[in-house]
Amino acid sequence: MIRGFYSAALGLNNSQTKLDVIANNVANIGTAGYKVQSAGFSDTLYSNIQQNVNIGSGSRAAGNSIRFEQGAKLYTGLSCDFAIDGDGFFAVSGQDGGIFYTRSGSFSISAEGENSYLVTAEGLYVLDEDLNRIEVIDGAPVARPAAFSFQNPYALQPLGGNKYAPTPLCGQVYAVDTIVMQGYLEESAVDLVEEIAKMIEAQHAFQLNSRVIRTADEMEQAVNSLR
Repeated sequence: MIRGFYSAALGLNNSQTKLDVIANNVANIGTAGYKVQSAGFSDTLYSNIQQNVNIGSGSRAAGNSIRFEQGAKLYTGLSCDFAIDGDGFFAVSGQDGGIFYTRSGSFSISAEGENSYLVTAEGLYVLDEDLNRIEVIDGAPVARPAAFSFQNPYALQPLGGNKYAPTPLCGQVYAVDTIVMQGYLEESAVDLVEEIAKMIEAQHAFQLNSRVIRTADEMEQAVNSLR
């Protein structure tokens, strides 16, 4: 009975995790450069009961994976909008110099004293190929944002604000010789129909696990009444 409760409870948590990830994808359907995330899971410990038969006890969340599919290009005509045509990420940095990466090229201008810089919606500086801040003169960037990639971009850690942080598993970062289009934005890669289908599947799984818990509870009560 306990194993049934435990497995079903893990199933409920997993279904809720899936629903949370799907909801985040749907919420970012209008976010430039957003990439779809999928919830990942791994098996929990197996129990070897008898005759070398492994009995599973469910699965647990093991982090989200990212699908770096190219989004459609949207022409805006704005000098501070950029889109990467192909692989790669824009490099951005904060005041402390820490570097992050993003596919969103929806930038704006930040005036700091006598200088102006190209920045993200969060105020992070957009960097060129030499990782220098890009200045803006007379309303136009003096350089194009550079595109960078990694040996293993799938190891990037998703952060808030549609940006990613590199991890040791990413490997070496390097500049990518690709086309950076000015006056365009890359649209979100979210497919609403696909996300709705996944949401329905996760809701069904949630309902089934709830039913398992209810049935296991009824069986436990029946057993206790016989004692």
